[in-house]
Amino acid sequence: MPVPHIRLACAISAALFASSTAWSASFALLEQSSSRLGTAFAGTAAAADDATTLFYNPAGLTRLSAREAALVASTIYIDSSFENASSEPAFGQPVGAEGGNAGGLNAVPSAYLAMPLSDSLSAGIGINVPFGLSLDYDADWIGRFQALRSEIQTYNFNPAIAWRIDERLSIGVGLNYQRAQAELTNAVNYTAVVGQGLQQLTAIGQITPSQATALLAANAGLEGRTRLRGDDSAWGYNAGILFTAANGARVGLSYRSAMEYELDGSVRFTAPTSITPTGNAIIAAAGAPGAPLANGRAAVDLELPDSAIASLYQPLSSKFALLADVAWTGWSSIQELRVRRDDGSVISVTPELWDDTWRFSLGATYEWSEPLLLRFGVARDGSPVPASTRTARLPDADRTWIAVGARWQASNTLLVDAGYAHLFSDDARISQNAGDTDINALLAGEQTSSVDILSVQVTYKF
Repeated sequence: MPVPHIRLACAISAALFASSTAWSASFALLEQSSSRLGTAFAGTAAAADDATTLFYNPAGLTRLSAREAALVASTIYIDSSFENASSEPAFGQPVGAEGGNAGGLNAVPSAYLAMPLSDSLSAGIGINVPFGLSLDYDADWIGRFQALRSEIQTYNFNPAIAWRIDERLSIGVGLNYQRAQAELTNAVNYTAVVGQGLQQLTAIGQITPSQATALLAANAGLEGRTRLRGDDSAWGYNAGILFTAANGARVGLSYRSAMEYELDGSVRFTAPTSITPTGNAIIAAAGAPGAPLANGRAAVDLELPDSAIASLYQPLSSKFALLADVAWTGWSSIQELRVRRDDGSVISVTPELWDDTWRFSLGATYEWSEPLLLRFGVARDGSPVPASTRTARLPDADRTWIAVGARWQASNTLLVDAGYAHLFSDDARISQNAGDTDINALLAGEQTSSVDILSVQVTYKF
């Protein structure tokens, strides 16, 4: 069996970059409001009919005539499965299975408090989760050397204030303190690590080529794990304008700033045990302090994107209204991911080349009866991820939304909103080896995904 030319630095780079991709996953979460979910998030910056307007357009706070608190509980179920086409195994490893359903059930909570301070001034605070979700593949799947578990969570605290300039025009601004944390794992091909060590030992004459071949065969199928954890906090802002026309139509414009992180954490390797002393010596050397597979500190700079929304709320009768959204997100801020150790040395750089995206949505509301309002909506949501850099961490593709919802006014002080949406995701072609097929395998096939969202919101006026 020939010994491949594999650099240990590539192994650590591949492990980290397979992990790092999920830091910038385009899992931007719109699910901050059950009332907005029912229209597929059409009219988000113009509807302004409850305290959740604080997230989409803080200027809408001026439309609320009483203090109110809103609690939102959303569940997001992701079904995401890989279908193999022409994948190739990593050196010395079996190909593996297709990974099962990498998705699952995720909870997205949020809460808002809105308080009119005077006829023209309002304030509020929101606590929400602007980015998140996770994917978790089976341990024996084809792409295990590129991705196993990818989980990222953010927590956002957003106080805001709004001013009604006159009966037509309001403005609002909010401050955002956001914290992000993540845990990302993948397998590591230690057979390739042993192969590199055997190649070096052969080159300096400590073992013969035939001994190297026998030792390499004895160390086939060696796998370990790596885990990257990191967290950081960032500050940003959101702002908006709300204009109300004489006929009752409303136009909302809002902007949410980018959030710049230096995600600082640690990388940890769990190495396997070889059945040969030589293999164990090579593995130990690869994980020694200062070596490529050593445990230690690691950091990634990341700028989560800014976004802008233009919304319309157009009443057509006393019972029926149309809503529309055009939203832009600046994902092109992510052009590469650079991983470094705490001494400033660069471990590796991976191109991402993400694009800005657009989202278009159209919805309607219909007052079925005095206590019951029905909602409907459709949307088309673009993915920032080019096919050339699509990975198993984020097998992202364009999506189509279909949503329904309702509001029930239980009393003068209590409102209950519910919404449901199904997202049809375009099939995503993946052809990815994270830089080296011998180390990471070639993952070649198609990822099929769909998403179901169910959300309930309770609003209490006091």
